[in-house]
Amino acid sequence: MNKKAVYLFLALLLPGIIFVFLKYFGKNEFAIPVYYKNGIDSVSVICGGDYSKPYALPDSILQAIGADKKQARVVIFEPTQTSKTELNRLTDIFRLEEFTKSEVTVQHGDLSGISETRYRRWTSCIFFIREPYNVILVDDENRIRGYYAVNSREEMDRLILEMKILLKKY
Repeated sequence: MNKKAVYLFLALLLPGIIFVFLKYFGKNEFAIPVYYKNGIDSVSVICGGDYSKPYALPDSILQAIGADKKQARVVIFEPTQTSKTELNRLTDIFRLEEFTKSEVTVQHGDLSGISETRYRRWTSCIFFIREPYNVILVDDENRIRGYYAVNSREEMDRLILEMKILLKKY
């Protein structure tokens, strides 16, 4: 009977000691990847340009789409009504002073948007966006931190989580 009490005591004490140790000496930190930190190897000849290590988006492109220099910038390509609804969740969770939301659209009948040629060049040679992704997360050093398909609820949740990590709001 005495051995059972000792084992039970140790079985209850050990997790408590581990919890206290991790609470006071551990650090919860999460990291989101930086895309193209070793440069870009497989860029077509059509693109040209500087793809040095680490790759960062040009300031001129971010200024052209109205992405202010903030800690987090969200760039949306060809937003649909569904993606706009999902992206409204961002403004519900984060203040607009914390991030910039920019939309890139192809010029259709009206004068808004950019030409289709420029749009294709930006998506394939500047932002390197592929299907099914339509949203990019950019940090304050102009590095791409994530690609998202915002029409998917899971992808939207991942964007929100990674923005919290980028803004250190966890």
